[in-house]
Amino acid sequence: MAALVLLRAGLMRPRGAQMALLGRTLLRRPAALAAVADRSVPARQSHSPPQQGHGTSKAASLHWTGERAVSVLLLGLLPAAYLYPGPAVDYSLAAALTLHGHW
Repeated sequence: MAALVLLRAGLMRPRGAQMALLGRTLLRRPAALAAVADRSVPARQSHSPPQQGHGTSKAASLHWTGERAVSVLLLGLLPAAYLYPGPAVDYSLAAALTLHGHW
């Protein structure tokens, strides 16, 4: 990065030598390209209605609600597995831990 800055400033070339590859014209951004880039960036639309398909789905909210429910279930299953060992608690704990790890 520092070498590029020095090259652009012309400090690494001998005095009187012309820069063949990094001349001033190659380092500048063409005006036509700058104009196209400015037009392609849409203006911020903070006060407009949401676009179709954006912000209308509740899937993420339902996903995290389910994850919170599994976390609360695990808080109860961990002591239950210690106090009441058995196949039902073991299978329930295995299923809850698998879901919790997957999400």
